[in-house]
Amino acid sequence: MPNPKFALRSKDILLYSLFASLFILIGILIASNLNFSSHSKAIENPQTQSASKLVQSYGSKFGLFEKESPFTAVAEEVSPAVVNISAEKVLEERYHSFFDDELFRRFFGDIPRQKTPSPRKYKNYSLGSGFIFDKKGYILTNNHVVSGADNITVKLADGSEYKAKLMGTDSETDIAVIKIETRKPLPTVELGDSDAMRVGDWVIAIGNPFPQLGLDRTVTVGVVSAKGRKGLRFGEGESPAFQNYIQTDAAINPGNSGGPLCDIEGKVIGINAAITNPYSFNGMSFNIGIGFAIPINLAKSVVPRLMAGKEVSRGYLGIAPSNITKDLKDALDLPTTEGVLVQQVQPNTPAAKAGMKTGDVIVTLNGKKVTDADQFRLQVAEIEPGKTIDLGVLRSGKKMELKVKLGERSKLLTATPQEKPQKQQQEEKDWLGIQVETATEDLASQFGVAYTKGVIVTGVDQGSIADDSGIQPGDIISEIDRKQILNKEDYTRIIKGLKDRKKAIAFLISRKGTTFYLVVKPE
Repeated sequence: MPNPKFALRSKDILLYSLFASLFILIGILIASNLNFSSHSKAIENPQTQSASKLVQSYGSKFGLFEKESPFTAVAEEVSPAVVNISAEKVLEERYHSFFDDELFRRFFGDIPRQKTPSPRKYKNYSLGSGFIFDKKGYILTNNHVVSGADNITVKLADGSEYKAKLMGTDSETDIAVIKIETRKPLPTVELGDSDAMRVGDWVIAIGNPFPQLGLDRTVTVGVVSAKGRKGLRFGEGESPAFQNYIQTDAAINPGNSGGPLCDIEGKVIGINAAITNPYSFNGMSFNIGIGFAIPINLAKSVVPRLMAGKEVSRGYLGIAPSNITKDLKDALDLPTTEGVLVQQVQPNTPAAKAGMKTGDVIVTLNGKKVTDADQFRLQVAEIEPGKTIDLGVLRSGKKMELKVKLGERSKLLTATPQEKPQKQQQEEKDWLGIQVETATEDLASQFGVAYTKGVIVTGVDQGSIADDSGIQPGDIISEIDRKQILNKEDYTRIIKGLKDRKKAIAFLISRKGTTFYLVVKPE
């Protein structure tokens, strides 16, 4: 009779052997992979694959996998072509201090200045950056760095200094070109494509922040925070007319102006221009990661003329374009908010001669879609004066084509008169809280406005719909709901049909020499 303990032990051994065999088999299967890797790739997150490829791409190009920063190659390649610029101006003022420096005010705002007993001459130094983009010694920088300078000195990366010649400036884009003469070969940068940059792309800023402290060719890193920033003001004076800034959180400080903003490949995609900061200490603003650079593609459009020492010429149409809001679209019965609304056609301009009218909606320029007013201004400005453009226009719901021969912007721009309205006594409430009279030259003169046919607003009830909508005494209304108004009788007749109107109403108003549409919601 077999020993039961031995029999039990034999069964245990057999069971253990089976488990061992099973584990060995599983191990063989895993080791052989059985195409599991390809399956895992199939279910891998596509974004993870993209990120992995991106890291591998940057890593292989810039030695990331050799424990080297991908920005090292950019800094080593670009820094030698970055220069320090010192622009000397001789000024005569009663007020002067260290805080009078133009770049200082641009970044830090106004500081109270001490008064000197009599005017005196003094030297003002504007310190900034620039970069060599042509081996012949051409350097790009900001207009506000070198404008009006009597002497410009350029310091290269090797410490050598040269007197520079101002070749040309363009205040409307804040771009300038200067040139140095040297027998030795000069390092240069490669210009990239700013239009190809996307929000979130790496950028590297190189320049001379606080040059008084000797912080030469400092490298800071960030990303493209936003594109197409417009309507910005920096410090005193007029801001550039054509703005399409790249916003970045790469640290930009005084002295960085004019330096390059580069992409991850070391190509220049912007010219550092300024910072903005809503917070300050004793009126002095500091970088908080909101910096702005001029897109290099905007610079490319003016650089050839600046290098040749020529004035930048731009096409001019002679209209006041406006974006189309949803309310304006509804009020004017437009099919979409795309395009630009012609708020005013200035007399004796290319637009007027081509038959363009107030209220036209421009939807295409030379076959390209028009999206907004800023884009349209840049499109027109980049076309040489004298060239004929094709405009696709919507007029009263009908499509039409207009051919316009562009004029020269600098010659056709005119100043608008300033409005000086007088206070009027509040009268009895009328429609929407507006009181009007037929516009006459005498009445317009009393309000200090330019005369045009229509009705002049003599009073606006405080807190009324008209007041909340922005209608002001002195405004001349020449059209309501696309219906022309020549006098008070026209006005009274037209508003009778709008008493129960709930949809937004478009008013065509003349103010400060400018004609524009203003939308009023009756409720």
